[in-house]
Amino acid sequence: MEQTVPLKRTVPLKETKRKRFLVRHRDSLMAAAILGPMIFWWLVVSGFPTLFGFALGFFEWIGIQGQPKFIWFDNYVRFFQDPLYYNALLRSVWMGALVSGVTLLAGFGASLLMNMPLFGKGIYRSIWYIPAVTSTVATTQIFNIFLDPNNGVINNFLRSIGKEPVIWQFSVPWSVFWIVVYSVWKGVGGAALIWLAGLQSVDVTLYEAAEIDGASRFQKLLYVTIPGLKPIATFIVITSLIGAIQIYEQVMFITGGGPYGQTEVLVFRIYRDAFWDFNLGMAGASSLVMAVIVFTATVFYYRWSIKGDRGNTIPLKRGK
Repeated sequence: MEQTVPLKRTVPLKETKRKRFLVRHRDSLMAAAILGPMIFWWLVVSGFPTLFGFALGFFEWIGIQGQPKFIWFDNYVRFFQDPLYYNALLRSVWMGALVSGVTLLAGFGASLLMNMPLFGKGIYRSIWYIPAVTSTVATTQIFNIFLDPNNGVINNFLRSIGKEPVIWQFSVPWSVFWIVVYSVWKGVGGAALIWLAGLQSVDVTLYEAAEIDGASRFQKLLYVTIPGLKPIATFIVITSLIGAIQIYEQVMFITGGGPYGQTEVLVFRIYRDAFWDFNLGMAGASSLVMAVIVFTATVFYYRWSIKGDRGNTIPLKRGK
């Protein structure tokens, strides 16, 4: 009898390659399926409009019904020659640095308090974060009630103690002061919670070792806590600087750029060019200049922050 040999089913070569590809790139394909719609949405809502705004910087376009005219780098040359623009940029930088510095220091101090074993610390932490989730438009209007030159709360208090009322909106130092105060009040809660997350991620055994070596509270803060916060500090400093340099709502609703344009920052100038004067070309050029400056500052700070740790030794005096 002839013995029959069962035939093996042959799998097409293309199907085999496809299965191998799916198995090998399964994680990548899953990530693409999840992130793809998000990236597409970002491109439609933010990406393409942003690129279009940057491209406007190379055109002279006054008014919606006007005809754009390609003028190469004339808008950028005007930006650095016209004091209206480069002064607004300088104000954005130094006011943003001031707001960012005060917010980070105040947030760090608040995070140290939040990290203490207090009763009801969850409620306490929530109270600190309330300003961050409130409406800027609403809170700045309440803020202006306090600063009203005629019947403001602060001026009424000054009258009650025999002092002359102050017209805050006509004083450059006071205008800057109140912008900084409001910005810090608005941002300190978010900064404190991020600092708190960093504090809670520091290894507890390092504190125990420092105590054995006779470290004081200040030395533990200086040589254990602060080095342990370096990764989170990089993130919070970069994000705070980006947000602070782009301050806009505080200026618009508290001072309106006054007095005499002395608190007009670059983002507010871009808003005026785009929606008041319809100078779309200068608005696009200013936006690109700000984006380049923010990106450059971020890269430089990040490279500086990862250059390597300084010494790991803690110069402590051992207790007798």
